[in-house]
Amino acid sequence: MGAKPWRATSDPLFRGCDDGGPGLPVPQADRSVVRHILYLEGPGRPTPYVSVTEDRETAARFGHGSTWVTSAPTAVGEGFRHLSRKELMDWLKGTGKGPAAWPSAYEVAQARRYVEEHTEHLLDSEPIEAQRVEASMTAAFRRLR
Repeated sequence: MGAKPWRATSDPLFRGCDDGGPGLPVPQADRSVVRHILYLEGPGRPTPYVSVTEDRETAARFGHGSTWVTSAPTAVGEGFRHLSRKELMDWLKGTGKGPAAWPSAYEVAQARRYVEEHTEHLLDSEPIEAQRVEASMTAAFRRLR
């Protein structure tokens, strides 16, 4: 029998980070989901999204030092919009829909594969006032190790 399905109301979301903690999103940055998932422009690029995963081991692999945890209700309570894996998978078809629209169907398919492989969700910081982003991140996440 397979694993139980992830539940937004009660199951955790994990984020792997270096020991400095989760980087801060930039609410007014480019809103492309594909750009974010494919990690275009590399480390330090501004993005309104925070990647999280349903799987603690995946977060630890990306973490290189520490794993952080939150939940969809906690993140939403701190002002983030939770973009579920299902929602992302729905957007990442063809040349993408909504914030996942992208000129290359191949790159959209790559992003979809990564979302599926890493059970990725996104926390969108766009609804948060820029001066509250750091406080929202601090309140939404706690360090596991």
